[in-house]
Amino acid sequence: MAIDLVMRRDWLARPPRGDYTQLDSTKGVKVHYTGGLVSPGIVTDHDQCVAMVRSIQGYHMDGNGWIDIGYCADEETEILTRQGWTSYTRLRAGDMVLTLDHGTGLSRWQPVLEVCVFPARPRKMVRMEGAGHSSLTTPQHRWPVERRRAGADPERSWVTTETMGHADRIALAAPCADLPGEAKWSDAVVEVVAWFAAGGRKDPIGVARMRAALTPAVGPGWRETPDGFHLPAEAWRRLSEVAPGGVPGHDFLLSLTRAQLALFMEASFGTRNHLTLEDRAAAEAFMFAVLLTGAPASLRERAPGGGWQVRIGRQRSFAPHRQRRLSITRELYHGEIWCPRTENQSWLARRAGTVYFTGNSYVCCPHRTVFEGRGLHHLPAANGSGLNAGHYAVLGLVGNSGLVEPPDGILHGILDAVQYVQDYGRAGREIKGHRDGYSTDCPGEPLYAWVKRGAPRPGGDNGTPKPPTAPPFPGRLLKYPPVMRGPDVRAWQGQMKKRGYTLDVDGAYGAESREVCLRFQREQNVPADGIVGPVTWRLSWEAPLT
Repeated sequence: MAIDLVMRRDWLARPPRGDYTQLDSTKGVKVHYTGGLVSPGIVTDHDQCVAMVRSIQGYHMDGNGWIDIGYCADEETEILTRQGWTSYTRLRAGDMVLTLDHGTGLSRWQPVLEVCVFPARPRKMVRMEGAGHSSLTTPQHRWPVERRRAGADPERSWVTTETMGHADRIALAAPCADLPGEAKWSDAVVEVVAWFAAGGRKDPIGVARMRAALTPAVGPGWRETPDGFHLPAEAWRRLSEVAPGGVPGHDFLLSLTRAQLALFMEASFGTRNHLTLEDRAAAEAFMFAVLLTGAPASLRERAPGGGWQVRIGRQRSFAPHRQRRLSITRELYHGEIWCPRTENQSWLARRAGTVYFTGNSYVCCPHRTVFEGRGLHHLPAANGSGLNAGHYAVLGLVGNSGLVEPPDGILHGILDAVQYVQDYGRAGREIKGHRDGYSTDCPGEPLYAWVKRGAPRPGGDNGTPKPPTAPPFPGRLLKYPPVMRGPDVRAWQGQMKKRGYTLDVDGAYGAESREVCLRFQREQNVPADGIVGPVTWRLSWEAPLT
């Protein structure tokens, strides 16, 4: 396929301010537009196209604070990891964080794929502040919300801070789908740890439960005193392994089953919905346990020296625009902003003690010229926070005034770019508009209508590459190790055998198949990684025999 590609060095792109995130494969491409006023003069003056591309990069880097051409929370916002709450300065890719599966309404532990931090500069932000909620985000920051309907399941959707409606409800908590199914500890140990860490319930029911639990949990030798219970040194040593310093460890809490978490809450909170502790670390541990049960929680300092109060909320979601005691204002913020990227496109955030779930390129001109943006295998920024890993971004130089209808050259250029990233960037076959995954008017009505029609080539088959003869890509990368098995492996092995390679057609992609793949990739002058992705799969059928 021929493509008129202008590389970054040729349009005098500025170097990025940081390292790109690697993008190994995608579902396909999201089509964007420039927006605003685009001069119709670019149709006859290619120099204007070059100037516009440079201007877009400058706006993204200087205006948006991105590392290159291509949303977020403030510095006080924390994220929940398996080791507890942490700030963005300590968060690293690979850390396990609690996310929301917006399709099921359950929470899951997932690794952070990337921590996006943007430099401090004056930005307009939206503050939502009240007794039960505190957030400071960019107007375009994404939120997973629910809209409740009488007699029907809630409707789940994604909105931005500025497009959030009156009926949209933010999730404050969700039952965790990743709790263990088998108990590691006895129920007696769970009760004893909860009782001591909470300071010891003095009510008759709490004391009676401790009498019954102590011997099974720590053995004989304990005795009851007017102030509570006295344990021998060996018993304290055993308890300190799971609750050092009297604070339940996160690993201990994560090892509890759903029923044991409920028991932990009952033994510590009793019938109350709050617990006050002198030690903040202990309060943080109890808040962690509450959130694992799927209940909402908040943490407040009662007063300087007055201890820390953990409170269990009653509602798992709330509608910001319906809260009388919540103010929504715009303000100028001068600090850094940040956002993590996860597979579920969401994460559990905390600010000012309140907790909630929140969310996580090529340019084509009228002359059928494609300008390289971030380039192949680099994460774009323009698809919306949390969506970038699913698609490359291809932008057409049209706006919502001036040049609005995309000329044929732009449509051809977009399709040339799409074919290019499919051939060399492991992009899938999907072509969608920016608005399909994000609340925006991009890529404009005319360009989006073309995408909805299936993104056809102007003029029928003119300039269209011949339809591929390879069977559809199976949708997963074939690689080793470990050994992968399936009919897709067998189909690829059979084709490679037809091409003259020696290998067993056994449906198992192991060391032998990987070696054949490497040889074939080197012969085709494509990146040799031993992985059968969309490009290698297509070439296995379509590349001329040598």
